[in-house]
Amino acid sequence: MAQRLLIICVLLTQAFLAYGFSLSVTGASSSGVLDTASPSVLTINGGYAIPSQCASKDGVNPCNSCTGNNIELATSTNGPAPCNENSIYEELPLTVGVTSDNTTIGTLSVGVATASEYSGNSVSGFSLAAVNGQNYTFSATWSQIATALSFTFTCTTSPCGGSKTLYFGPIKDDKFIEHVTLKINYSVVNYSALATPYNGITKGQAHWCPPVTTNPLTSNVASKGLCYFQMYPGDEKAYITDFITGWGSSPVDPDTSLTYNNLVMFYAEKASGSSVLDTLRSITNASPKAFIGLTTTSGDPLSSYKVNGLENSTTDATKTYCFLPALQDATGTYQYFLDVQKIVSTDQPTAEQFEKMCASPSEVVGVLSDKDCFIATVAFGSRNHVLLDVLREFRNRYLHPYSLGKDFIKFYYKNGPGWAKRISENELAKAVVKVSLLPIIAFAYLVLNPLWLCILGGAGFLGYRSLKRRGRS
Repeated sequence: MAQRLLIICVLLTQAFLAYGFSLSVTGASSSGVLDTASPSVLTINGGYAIPSQCASKDGVNPCNSCTGNNIELATSTNGPAPCNENSIYEELPLTVGVTSDNTTIGTLSVGVATASEYSGNSVSGFSLAAVNGQNYTFSATWSQIATALSFTFTCTTSPCGGSKTLYFGPIKDDKFIEHVTLKINYSVVNYSALATPYNGITKGQAHWCPPVTTNPLTSNVASKGLCYFQMYPGDEKAYITDFITGWGSSPVDPDTSLTYNNLVMFYAEKASGSSVLDTLRSITNASPKAFIGLTTTSGDPLSSYKVNGLENSTTDATKTYCFLPALQDATGTYQYFLDVQKIVSTDQPTAEQFEKMCASPSEVVGVLSDKDCFIATVAFGSRNHVLLDVLREFRNRYLHPYSLGKDFIKFYYKNGPGWAKRISENELAKAVVKVSLLPIIAFAYLVLNPLWLCILGGAGFLGYRSLKRRGRS
Protein backbone atom coordinates (compact mmCIF):
# COMPACT_ATOMS: atom_id res chain seq x y z
CA MET A 1 0.00 0.00 0.00
CA ALA A 2 2.78 2.42 0.95
CA GLN A 3 4.58 1.67 -2.34
CA ARG A 4 1.41 2.46 -4.33
CA LEU A 5 0.98 5.78 -2.53
CA LEU A 6 4.63 6.64 -3.23
CA ILE A 7 4.20 5.85 -6.94
CA ILE A 8 1.03 7.97 -7.11
CA CYS A 9 2.84 10.88 -5.43
CA VAL A 10 5.75 10.62 -7.88
CA LEU A 11 3.40 10.53 -10.87
CA LEU A 12 1.43 13.52 -9.60
CA THR A 13 4.65 15.42 -9.02
CA GLN A 14 5.88 14.63 -12.53
CA ALA A 15 2.53 15.69 -14.01
CA PHE A 16 2.69 18.98 -12.10
CA LEU A 17 6.25 19.62 -13.21
CA ALA A 18 5.34 18.84 -16.82
CA TYR A 19 2.88 21.72 -16.61
CA GLY A 20 5.17 23.91 -14.58
CA PHE A 21 6.31 27.44 -15.16
CA SER A 22 8.85 29.50 -13.31
CA LEU A 23 7.67 33.10 -13.27
CA SER A 24 9.31 36.37 -12.24
CA VAL A 25 7.70 39.81 -12.11
CA THR A 26 8.92 43.39 -11.86
CA GLY A 27 7.03 46.64 -12.28
CA ALA A 28 3.82 45.71 -10.42
CA SER A 29 2.38 46.93 -7.13
CA SER A 30 2.16 43.25 -6.16
CA SER A 31 1.78 39.91 -7.90
CA GLY A 32 1.43 36.22 -7.24
CA VAL A 33 0.18 32.83 -8.34
CA LEU A 34 -2.94 32.51 -6.21
CA ASP A 35 -3.75 28.91 -7.15
CA THR A 36 -0.87 26.43 -7.11
CA ALA A 37 -2.96 24.07 -9.22
CA SER A 38 -2.78 26.67 -12.01
CA PRO A 39 0.87 27.77 -12.01
CA SER A 40 0.55 29.62 -15.33
CA VAL A 41 -2.17 31.99 -14.04
CA LEU A 42 -0.53 35.07 -12.60
CA THR A 43 -2.37 37.85 -10.76
CA ILE A 44 -0.88 41.31 -11.35
CA ASN A 45 -1.96 44.24 -9.16
CA GLY A 46 -1.29 47.74 -10.45
CA GLY A 47 -2.26 50.67 -8.25
CA TYR A 48 -1.82 54.07 -9.93
CA ALA A 49 -2.13 56.52 -7.03
CA ILE A 50 -1.05 60.09 -7.80
CA PRO A 51 2.52 59.09 -8.76
CA SER A 52 3.35 62.79 -9.23
CA GLN A 53 3.76 62.78 -5.44
CA CYS A 54 6.51 60.14 -5.53
CA ALA A 55 9.87 61.46 -4.38
CA SER A 56 11.59 59.69 -7.30
CA LYS A 57 11.02 57.21 -10.12
CA ASP A 58 13.79 54.99 -11.46
CA GLY A 59 11.88 53.59 -14.46
CA VAL A 60 12.36 50.04 -13.16
CA ASN A 61 10.47 49.80 -9.89
CA PRO A 62 7.16 51.16 -8.62
CA CYS A 63 7.40 54.38 -6.61
CA ASN A 64 6.13 55.34 -3.17
CA SER A 65 3.49 58.08 -3.41
CA CYS A 66 2.77 57.96 0.35
CA THR A 67 5.14 60.82 1.10
CA GLY A 68 3.02 62.75 3.57
CA ASN A 69 1.69 65.20 0.99
CA ASN A 70 -1.88 66.37 1.21
CA ILE A 71 -4.23 67.41 -1.56
CA GLU A 72 -6.70 70.28 -1.55
CA LEU A 73 -10.07 68.69 -0.92
CA ALA A 74 -11.94 71.98 -0.77
CA THR A 75 -11.01 75.65 -0.93
CA SER A 76 -8.14 76.19 1.54
CA THR A 77 -8.82 72.78 3.11
CA ASN A 78 -6.29 69.98 2.75
CA GLY A 79 -6.46 66.31 3.61
CA PRO A 80 -4.48 63.08 3.16
CA ALA A 81 -3.94 62.15 -0.48
CA PRO A 82 -4.80 58.66 -1.70
CA CYS A 83 -1.50 56.89 -2.24
CA ASN A 84 0.26 53.60 -2.87
CA GLU A 85 3.64 52.58 -1.48
CA ASN A 86 4.20 50.69 -4.74
CA SER A 87 2.47 52.95 -7.23
CA ILE A 88 2.73 52.21 -10.92
CA TYR A 89 3.23 55.06 -13.44
CA GLU A 90 2.93 55.47 -17.18
CA GLU A 91 6.56 54.86 -18.16
CA LEU A 92 7.09 51.96 -15.74
CA PRO A 93 7.57 48.66 -17.60
CA LEU A 94 5.75 45.58 -16.38
CA THR A 95 8.04 42.63 -17.05
CA VAL A 96 7.07 38.99 -16.64
CA GLY A 97 9.83 36.47 -17.22
CA VAL A 98 8.98 32.84 -17.95
CA THR A 99 11.12 29.74 -17.77
CA SER A 100 9.19 26.85 -19.25
CA ASP A 101 9.99 23.16 -19.10
CA ASN A 102 8.70 22.83 -22.67
CA THR A 103 11.74 21.95 -24.81
CA THR A 104 9.92 22.34 -28.12
CA ILE A 105 9.41 26.12 -28.20
CA GLY A 106 12.94 26.91 -29.43
CA THR A 107 13.03 30.34 -31.07
CA LEU A 108 9.30 30.83 -31.69
CA SER A 109 7.77 34.30 -31.70
CA VAL A 110 5.91 35.50 -28.61
CA GLY A 111 2.38 36.85 -29.03
CA VAL A 112 -0.20 38.60 -26.85
CA ALA A 113 -3.95 38.10 -26.97
CA THR A 114 -7.11 38.98 -25.07
CA ALA A 115 -8.25 35.36 -25.08
CA SER A 116 -6.64 31.97 -24.67
CA GLU A 117 -7.22 31.37 -28.37
CA TYR A 118 -4.58 33.50 -30.10
CA SER A 119 -6.12 33.48 -33.57
CA GLY A 120 -8.50 36.41 -33.95
CA ASN A 121 -7.72 37.82 -30.50
CA SER A 122 -4.14 39.01 -30.89
CA VAL A 123 -3.16 42.43 -29.54
CA SER A 124 -0.74 44.74 -31.32
CA GLY A 125 1.38 47.49 -29.84
CA PHE A 126 3.82 45.22 -28.02
CA SER A 127 7.33 44.47 -29.20
CA LEU A 128 8.32 41.18 -27.60
CA ALA A 129 11.55 39.23 -28.07
CA ALA A 130 11.42 35.71 -29.46
CA VAL A 131 11.79 32.67 -27.21
CA ASN A 132 15.36 32.02 -26.13
CA GLY A 133 15.56 28.30 -25.59
CA GLN A 134 12.96 27.78 -22.88
CA ASN A 135 12.82 31.40 -21.72
CA TYR A 136 10.55 34.19 -22.90
CA THR A 137 9.39 37.52 -21.56
CA PHE A 138 6.43 39.87 -21.62
CA SER A 139 7.52 43.48 -21.20
CA ALA A 140 5.43 46.60 -21.81
CA THR A 141 5.02 49.95 -20.13
CA TRP A 142 1.84 50.55 -18.19
CA SER A 143 0.99 53.20 -20.76
CA GLN A 144 1.09 50.55 -23.50
CA ILE A 145 -0.96 48.18 -21.34
CA ALA A 146 -3.55 50.90 -20.69
CA THR A 147 -3.87 51.52 -24.44
CA ALA A 148 -4.24 47.81 -25.19
CA LEU A 149 -6.85 47.32 -22.45
CA SER A 150 -8.68 50.61 -23.10
CA PHE A 151 -8.21 52.53 -19.86
CA THR A 152 -6.50 55.82 -19.05
CA PHE A 153 -4.57 57.36 -16.16
CA THR A 154 -6.53 60.62 -16.30
CA CYS A 155 -9.75 59.13 -15.08
CA THR A 156 -12.64 61.57 -14.73
CA THR A 157 -15.58 59.17 -15.03
CA SER A 158 -16.30 55.85 -13.37
CA PRO A 159 -15.02 53.18 -13.45
CA CYS A 160 -11.43 54.12 -12.63
CA GLY A 161 -10.17 50.59 -12.37
CA GLY A 162 -11.19 46.99 -12.68
CA SER A 163 -9.86 43.65 -13.83
CA LYS A 164 -8.57 42.73 -17.29
CA THR A 165 -6.93 39.63 -18.69
CA LEU A 166 -4.08 39.20 -21.14
CA TYR A 167 -2.52 36.01 -22.46
CA PHE A 168 0.99 35.68 -23.83
CA GLY A 169 3.26 32.88 -24.97
CA PRO A 170 5.06 31.30 -27.92
CA ILE A 171 2.98 31.00 -31.08
CA LYS A 172 3.08 28.65 -34.03
CA ASP A 173 0.61 28.43 -36.92
CA ASP A 174 -1.36 31.30 -35.37
CA LYS A 175 -1.89 29.36 -32.13
CA PHE A 176 -0.41 29.45 -28.64
CA ILE A 177 1.88 26.47 -27.99
CA GLU A 178 1.49 27.36 -24.34
CA HIS A 179 0.52 30.58 -22.60
CA VAL A 180 0.69 32.50 -19.34
CA THR A 181 -2.51 34.16 -18.15
CA LEU A 182 -2.12 37.64 -16.69
CA LYS A 183 -5.07 38.65 -14.53
CA ILE A 184 -4.49 42.39 -14.17
CA ASN A 185 -6.23 44.26 -11.37
CA TYR A 186 -5.74 48.00 -11.75
CA SER A 187 -7.01 51.08 -9.96
CA VAL A 188 -6.43 54.70 -10.97
CA VAL A 189 -6.45 57.68 -8.59
CA ASN A 190 -5.21 60.98 -9.98
CA TYR A 191 -5.12 64.61 -8.90
CA SER A 192 -3.53 67.78 -10.16
CA ALA A 193 -5.60 70.69 -8.84
CA LEU A 194 -8.90 71.37 -7.12
CA ALA A 195 -10.50 72.56 -10.36
CA THR A 196 -9.42 69.48 -12.36
CA PRO A 197 -12.18 66.85 -12.45
CA TYR A 198 -9.94 63.91 -11.58
CA ASN A 199 -11.10 61.43 -8.95
CA GLY A 200 -8.51 62.17 -6.24
CA ILE A 201 -10.99 64.14 -4.14
CA THR A 202 -13.81 61.58 -4.25
CA LYS A 203 -11.32 58.79 -3.52
CA GLY A 204 -9.66 60.89 -0.86
CA GLN A 205 -12.39 61.11 1.72
CA ALA A 206 -15.19 59.15 3.35
CA HIS A 207 -17.99 61.17 4.91
CA TRP A 208 -18.84 60.88 8.59
CA CYS A 209 -22.01 58.82 9.18
CA PRO A 210 -23.51 59.52 12.61
CA PRO A 211 -25.72 56.77 14.03
CA VAL A 212 -29.48 57.18 14.07
CA THR A 213 -30.11 53.90 15.91
CA THR A 214 -27.99 52.29 18.59
CA ASN A 215 -28.88 48.61 18.59
CA PRO A 216 -27.70 47.86 16.01
CA LEU A 217 -25.77 50.98 15.04
CA THR A 218 -27.09 52.33 11.75
CA SER A 219 -26.82 55.61 9.87
CA ASN A 220 -28.86 57.28 7.16
CA VAL A 221 -25.74 58.85 5.60
CA ALA A 222 -24.24 56.96 2.65
CA SER A 223 -20.47 56.72 2.89
CA LYS A 224 -17.45 54.50 2.37
CA GLY A 225 -14.72 53.36 4.69
CA LEU A 226 -15.06 53.24 8.46
CA CYS A 227 -17.40 56.20 8.75
CA TYR A 228 -18.20 56.04 12.49
CA PHE A 229 -16.16 54.50 15.31
CA GLN A 230 -14.95 54.80 18.88
CA MET A 231 -11.63 53.75 20.40
CA TYR A 232 -11.12 52.13 23.82
CA PRO A 233 -7.79 51.82 25.60
CA GLY A 234 -5.92 48.55 26.14
CA ASP A 235 -2.50 47.54 27.39
CA GLU A 236 -0.08 48.87 24.74
CA LYS A 237 -2.98 48.82 22.31
CA ALA A 238 -6.36 50.35 21.52
CA TYR A 239 -9.61 48.72 20.43
CA ILE A 240 -12.16 49.69 17.78
CA THR A 241 -15.70 49.50 19.13
CA ASP A 242 -19.16 50.88 18.28
CA PHE A 243 -18.50 51.35 14.58
CA ILE A 244 -20.37 51.66 11.29
CA THR A 245 -18.85 50.46 8.01
CA GLY A 246 -19.60 52.26 4.77
CA TRP A 247 -18.94 49.30 2.47
CA GLY A 248 -22.17 47.44 3.18
CA SER A 249 -22.30 43.67 3.30
CA SER A 250 -19.30 43.09 1.04
CA PRO A 251 -15.88 44.81 1.10
CA VAL A 252 -15.85 45.73 -2.58
CA ASP A 253 -15.21 49.12 -4.18
CA PRO A 254 -18.38 50.02 -6.12
CA ASP A 255 -16.29 51.99 -8.64
CA THR A 256 -13.67 49.39 -9.57
CA SER A 257 -15.30 46.17 -8.26
CA LEU A 258 -11.95 45.41 -6.62
CA THR A 259 -11.90 43.98 -3.12
CA TYR A 260 -10.92 46.09 -0.14
CA ASN A 261 -8.26 44.02 1.62
CA ASN A 262 -7.66 46.06 4.77
CA LEU A 263 -8.96 48.71 7.06
CA VAL A 264 -5.94 50.90 7.78
CA MET A 265 -5.83 52.88 11.03
CA PHE A 266 -3.42 55.78 10.60
CA TYR A 267 -2.60 57.43 13.90
CA ALA A 268 -0.66 60.21 15.63
CA GLU A 269 0.27 60.87 19.23
CA LYS A 270 -1.49 63.88 20.70
CA ALA A 271 1.03 66.50 21.70
CA SER A 272 0.72 68.42 24.94
CA GLY A 273 -1.45 71.47 24.38
CA SER A 274 -2.84 70.22 21.05
CA SER A 275 -6.53 69.60 20.55
CA VAL A 276 -7.93 66.28 19.40
CA LEU A 277 -9.10 67.85 16.14
CA ASP A 278 -5.67 69.35 15.45
CA THR A 279 -4.10 65.95 16.10
CA LEU A 280 -6.50 64.21 13.72
CA ARG A 281 -5.83 66.81 11.06
CA SER A 282 -2.07 66.34 11.46
CA ILE A 283 -2.32 62.71 10.30
CA THR A 284 -1.00 62.14 6.78
CA ASN A 285 -0.66 59.17 4.44
CA ALA A 286 2.87 58.68 5.79
CA SER A 287 1.83 58.53 9.46
CA PRO A 288 2.21 55.30 11.47
CA LYS A 289 -0.52 52.80 10.71
CA ALA A 290 -1.98 49.43 11.59
CA PHE A 291 -3.66 46.98 9.22
CA ILE A 292 -6.87 45.14 10.05
CA GLY A 293 -8.10 42.56 7.58
CA LEU A 294 -11.66 42.67 6.28
CA THR A 295 -14.00 39.70 6.17
CA THR A 296 -17.18 38.82 4.30
CA THR A 297 -18.82 37.55 7.49
CA SER A 298 -22.19 39.16 8.10
CA GLY A 299 -22.17 41.23 11.28
CA ASP A 300 -18.45 40.72 11.83
CA PRO A 301 -16.64 42.69 9.09
CA LEU A 302 -13.24 43.03 10.79
CA SER A 303 -10.77 40.21 11.36
CA SER A 304 -9.49 41.99 14.48
CA TYR A 305 -10.46 44.97 16.58
CA LYS A 306 -7.17 46.07 18.06
CA VAL A 307 -4.28 48.34 17.12
CA ASN A 308 -1.05 47.03 18.60
CA GLY A 309 2.37 48.58 19.09
CA LEU A 310 1.35 51.62 21.16
CA GLU A 311 3.06 52.90 24.30
CA ASN A 312 1.32 52.91 27.65
CA SER A 313 0.70 56.02 29.66
CA THR A 314 2.67 56.30 32.89
CA THR A 315 2.23 58.17 36.14
CA ASP A 316 4.55 60.83 34.71
CA ALA A 317 3.13 61.16 31.20
CA THR A 318 -0.13 60.43 29.43
CA LYS A 319 0.15 58.88 25.95
CA THR A 320 -2.90 59.62 23.84
CA TYR A 321 -3.25 58.37 20.27
CA CYS A 322 -5.82 59.62 17.76
CA PHE A 323 -6.87 57.49 14.79
CA LEU A 324 -7.88 58.22 11.21
CA PRO A 325 -9.25 55.22 9.26
CA ALA A 326 -8.82 54.54 5.54
CA LEU A 327 -9.27 51.57 3.21
CA GLN A 328 -6.67 49.67 1.19
CA ASP A 329 -7.83 47.99 -2.01
CA ALA A 330 -6.45 44.90 -3.74
CA THR A 331 -3.81 46.95 -5.58
CA GLY A 332 -2.46 48.38 -2.32
CA THR A 333 -3.89 51.90 -2.74
CA TYR A 334 -4.95 53.75 0.42
CA GLN A 335 -8.16 55.70 -0.06
CA TYR A 336 -11.33 56.93 1.64
CA PHE A 337 -9.73 58.64 4.63
CA LEU A 338 -12.41 59.68 7.11
CA ASP A 339 -13.32 63.33 6.64
CA VAL A 340 -12.26 65.20 9.79
CA GLN A 341 -11.74 68.42 7.84
CA LYS A 342 -15.45 69.26 8.13
CA ILE A 343 -15.67 69.67 4.36
CA VAL A 344 -19.30 68.61 4.39
CA SER A 345 -21.00 71.09 6.71
CA THR A 346 -23.81 68.79 7.84
CA ASP A 347 -23.57 65.65 9.96
CA GLN A 348 -20.06 66.37 11.21
CA PRO A 349 -18.66 64.83 14.41
CA THR A 350 -19.31 66.61 17.66
CA ALA A 351 -16.46 67.52 20.00
CA GLU A 352 -17.35 64.50 22.17
CA GLN A 353 -17.27 62.18 19.15
CA PHE A 354 -13.87 63.54 18.11
CA GLU A 355 -12.61 62.74 21.63
CA LYS A 356 -13.73 59.13 21.23
CA MET A 357 -11.48 58.74 18.15
CA CYS A 358 -8.56 58.77 20.59
CA ALA A 359 -7.39 56.43 23.37
CA SER A 360 -4.74 56.46 26.09
CA PRO A 361 -3.27 52.95 26.49
CA SER A 362 -2.52 51.91 30.05
CA GLU A 363 -1.37 48.74 31.80
CA VAL A 364 -3.99 49.41 34.47
CA VAL A 365 -6.77 49.35 31.87
CA GLY A 366 -5.49 46.42 29.82
CA VAL A 367 -8.44 44.87 28.03
CA LEU A 368 -8.30 41.10 27.62
CA SER A 369 -4.92 41.28 25.90
CA ASP A 370 -2.49 38.42 25.40
CA LYS A 371 -1.20 38.91 28.96
CA ASP A 372 -4.13 40.53 30.78
CA CYS A 373 -7.57 39.26 31.73
CA PHE A 374 -7.96 42.47 33.62
CA ILE A 375 -11.02 41.78 35.82
CA ALA A 376 -9.44 38.49 36.94
CA THR A 377 -6.14 40.30 37.39
CA VAL A 378 -7.76 42.78 39.75
CA ALA A 379 -9.32 39.92 41.74
CA PHE A 380 -6.19 37.78 42.00
CA GLY A 381 -3.79 40.71 42.42
CA SER A 382 -1.36 39.77 39.62
CA ARG A 383 -1.58 39.33 35.86
CA ASN A 384 0.99 36.51 36.14
CA HIS A 385 -1.13 34.35 38.45
CA VAL A 386 -1.00 30.74 37.26
CA LEU A 387 -4.79 30.36 37.27
CA LEU A 388 -5.14 33.21 34.81
CA ASP A 389 -3.13 31.24 32.25
CA VAL A 390 -6.07 28.80 32.14
CA LEU A 391 -8.50 31.61 31.27
CA ARG A 392 -6.18 32.98 28.60
CA GLU A 393 -5.75 29.61 26.93
CA PHE A 394 -9.49 28.95 27.06
CA ARG A 395 -10.11 32.36 25.49
CA ASN A 396 -7.61 31.74 22.68
CA ARG A 397 -8.88 28.25 21.84
CA TYR A 398 -12.61 28.45 22.43
CA LEU A 399 -13.67 32.12 22.26
CA HIS A 400 -11.55 33.83 19.57
CA PRO A 401 -12.34 31.35 16.75
CA TYR A 402 -16.14 31.52 17.08
CA SER A 403 -18.70 34.27 16.48
CA LEU A 404 -20.39 33.94 19.88
CA GLY A 405 -17.00 34.03 21.56
CA LYS A 406 -16.06 37.14 19.60
CA ASP A 407 -19.34 38.77 20.59
CA PHE A 408 -18.53 38.10 24.24
CA ILE A 409 -15.01 39.51 23.84
CA LYS A 410 -16.32 42.67 22.17
CA PHE A 411 -18.83 43.11 25.03
CA TYR A 412 -15.97 42.64 27.47
CA TYR A 413 -13.82 45.19 25.63
CA LYS A 414 -16.54 47.79 25.99
CA ASN A 415 -17.63 47.24 29.59
CA GLY A 416 -14.65 45.65 31.30
CA PRO A 417 -12.53 48.69 32.13
CA GLY A 418 -15.27 50.29 34.23
CA TRP A 419 -16.02 47.02 36.00
CA ALA A 420 -12.36 46.44 36.85
CA LYS A 421 -11.98 49.97 38.20
CA ARG A 422 -14.97 49.57 40.54
CA ILE A 423 -13.83 46.11 41.68
CA SER A 424 -10.32 47.36 42.43
CA GLU A 425 -11.73 49.97 44.81
CA ASN A 426 -13.63 47.45 46.96
CA GLU A 427 -11.97 44.57 48.86
CA LEU A 428 -15.26 42.72 49.35
CA ALA A 429 -15.99 42.91 45.63
CA LYS A 430 -12.51 41.51 44.84
CA ALA A 431 -13.14 38.58 47.19
CA VAL A 432 -16.57 37.84 45.69
CA VAL A 433 -15.19 37.97 42.12
CA LYS A 434 -12.27 35.71 43.07
CA VAL A 435 -14.55 33.06 44.56
CA SER A 436 -16.95 33.34 41.61
CA LEU A 437 -14.13 32.82 39.13
CA LEU A 438 -12.89 29.57 40.70
CA PRO A 439 -15.61 27.28 39.25
CA ILE A 440 -15.27 29.03 35.88
CA ILE A 441 -11.52 28.38 35.92
CA ALA A 442 -12.14 24.76 36.94
CA PHE A 443 -14.57 24.30 34.04
CA ALA A 444 -12.11 25.90 31.61
CA TYR A 445 -9.32 23.62 32.86
CA LEU A 446 -11.42 20.51 32.33
CA VAL A 447 -12.39 21.59 28.81
CA LEU A 448 -8.72 22.21 27.99
CA ASN A 449 -7.71 18.87 29.52
CA PRO A 450 -10.34 16.33 28.46
CA LEU A 451 -8.38 13.44 30.01
CA TRP A 452 -9.13 14.83 33.46
CA LEU A 453 -12.74 15.30 32.40
CA CYS A 454 -12.89 11.62 31.46
CA ILE A 455 -11.23 10.56 34.71
CA LEU A 456 -13.56 12.64 36.84
CA GLY A 457 -16.56 11.55 34.78
CA GLY A 458 -15.53 7.91 35.12
CA ALA A 459 -14.95 8.30 38.83
CA GLY A 460 -18.35 9.94 39.22
CA PHE A 461 -20.03 7.14 37.26
CA LEU A 462 -18.34 4.44 39.36
CA GLY A 463 -19.28 6.27 42.54
CA TYR A 464 -22.87 6.53 41.39
CA ARG A 465 -23.00 2.78 40.63
CA SER A 466 -21.46 1.95 44.00
CA LEU A 467 -24.03 4.04 45.83
CA LYS A 468 -26.82 2.50 43.79
CA ARG A 469 -25.67 -1.03 44.69
CA ARG A 470 -25.46 -0.15 48.37
CA GLY A 471 -28.99 1.19 48.17
CA ARG A 472 -30.25 -2.12 46.78
CA SER A 473 -28.53 -4.14 49.49
